[in-house]
Amino acid sequence: MRFLVELKKQSGSTLKDYEIAVILRMYDEGLIGGGYRSLEAVRKEIRWKDIERKYKVKGGFEEVARRLIKRKLLSDDGKSMAVVSLDRLGVAFARAYLKTNPRAMDDLDALR
Repeated sequence: MRFLVELKKQSGSTLKDYEIAVILRMYDEGLIGGGYRSLEAVRKEIRWKDIERKYKVKGGFEEVARRLIKRKLLSDDGKSMAVVSLDRLGVAFARAYLKTNPRAMDDLDALR
């Protein structure tokens, strides 16, 4: 749970539901570490349209990804948002979240 304290210090607030959905989908799709993919490819792989529709997100995927990069949950490897992947703090968050909410992925799969 140390990472949650670190996350709180960095962000000053809690994550929104759609941000959690993005992190969990990226984790599930294996978009982790050095496996950088373009923003458009990530958007398609995590089925952003389903998340956007379910949570009524204002603003696009780029804006959400930028916020998650600032919180050190995603990484763009200094490429100015050309590519993104899940950072180690994001992986730790996803693992802990899935441990405490084992049905979370089932709920996300129901968005289709």
